[in-house]
Amino acid sequence: MKTSFVSYKIASWTLLLGGILHSLADLLSPETPAKNEIILQMKAFTGQVLGTQFNLWFFHQGFSLMMGLLLVGYGALNLLILKNNQQAALPSNVLILNIVVSLLSVIIAIKYFFIIPVILTGIPLLGFLISFITKNKK
Repeated sequence: MKTSFVSYKIASWTLLLGGILHSLADLLSPETPAKNEIILQMKAFTGQVLGTQFNLWFFHQGFSLMMGLLLVGYGALNLLILKNNQQAALPSNVLILNIVVSLLSVIIAIKYFFIIPVILTGIPLLGFLISFITKNKK
């Protein structure tokens, strides 16, 4: 059961760290003339949803910051589950949900992103898989 807890902890910390890194990269990425030009174009592309005006830049920024926050929350929630469940095997339903979410995240990362998101979603997938496989072994 120790391997199960360690791999679960690694998976959870990777999610939390990935969220922090994602948010920092978004907020601290350097301004360049090329980036500023793209931002201006994104700001010029506007829309309206349910009476609220938005532009593509703010939409992008909102989603990006929300992604970082949700990764931090997801990792922290899993660490709390681990902390509050030290005496028993990890619940299979939670492990299966984590495996499915992590697998879908890896697929999305492979299709749309670069190597760092693939790694930062792949580690949790492997961690949750190992945790599931070893959860009842002593």
